[in-house]
Amino acid sequence: MGNTSYIKCFQLTILMSILLIATILTWYSIFTPEPLPFNVSRDSRWFTTQPTPTTPPTCQPAENMVFIKTHKTGSTSLHCIFCRYGYANKLSFVFSTRNTKNGHIRKEHLNQSIILPPIGGVVNSSSKYNILTGHVSYKRKTINSFMEDNPIYVTILREPATHVESHMNFFSHRKQVMASMQAFLKKPRTSKNATGRNNQLREFGLSFESTLNETIVNETIMRLDKEFDLVLILEYFDESLILLKNLLCWSFEDIIYLAQNQRTTRETITDTFRRNVYRWSNADYLFYNYFNRTLWENIRQFGPRFEVELAHFRDLLKEHNNQCAMFQTTSSIISNLTRVVYKSRNNTQLCQQLTYSHMDWYRRIAVRQDPTKFAKKFKINEQI
Repeated sequence: MGNTSYIKCFQLTILMSILLIATILTWYSIFTPEPLPFNVSRDSRWFTTQPTPTTPPTCQPAENMVFIKTHKTGSTSLHCIFCRYGYANKLSFVFSTRNTKNGHIRKEHLNQSIILPPIGGVVNSSSKYNILTGHVSYKRKTINSFMEDNPIYVTILREPATHVESHMNFFSHRKQVMASMQAFLKKPRTSKNATGRNNQLREFGLSFESTLNETIVNETIMRLDKEFDLVLILEYFDESLILLKNLLCWSFEDIIYLAQNQRTTRETITDTFRRNVYRWSNADYLFYNYFNRTLWENIRQFGPRFEVELAHFRDLLKEHNNQCAMFQTTSSIISNLTRVVYKSRNNTQLCQQLTYSHMDWYRRIAVRQDPTKFAKKFKINEQI
């Protein structure tokens, strides 16, 4: 009788332990933060205190990098971050000598005859550069031939519906884009109008026809995942920059930014419009979703220190925005939209440089790398 009671008591204890463990796991799954949808902002609400970010293990700041700039994805803000870092560290940029507006090489093949010489050098077959940042055809072998060894590759993507809205209004082809989308929705199997469709994936060398083949699209996404060290996501720009900072072994100050090329107005994105874009521009939808998931997996792997760094970074951003920038508006050169530009509140070097546009940066870099050709043209006397 005593043994039977002992056995029952033991079994009950085991059962209660199992129930307790199951309860703990359930509550853990409920309260552990998961990646949020693209249209929900993420903050540091998971921490009640925000200790100072700990210093990561010693590493060497990266100096060789390639940023494949994509259109209407917040890429100009990131472009200016790379320009400011490279300029401060006297690094050589791959920029055009012909496109004297912003230095991008989007409409030409990358070759020696059209680019700036490296700092203190000349352009020849042995010329090597530290940074390529801009609109350029993604031909990796060609790009690598101009770069110092083992550059880090990064790019940025944007949620497809907001990307289409921004692209069609900035480039003033809204009517053509909406007509293309409506034609597809009526006859999805026969519509082949490429206007505004799958633009993000096409910037990486895929033809429009190839973006309609899901097998090719998925193979391309897998290849790009291997070729790029980091793909940033505009909707989580600050989170992406924390990953970039640690990938490049940079400081918080290196990644501080003012949002560039912001419009003062934009269309409201309806649920219907978003669903239609996802069907019509499905390759971009697959492209974005894959790297959005990848971003959040990288954040999970980063660990608890990530939220601490993010909160600290956002405090710095707020501080520098308040101290450095006065907001103004101006009309876009390309479209009738108005956008935000900045004027520095003070004469500190950091504040002044934060307010530089991508065109300001090109002029300064061009004068530094080819003073004979550009110093008089841009009326800038920069010290190397």
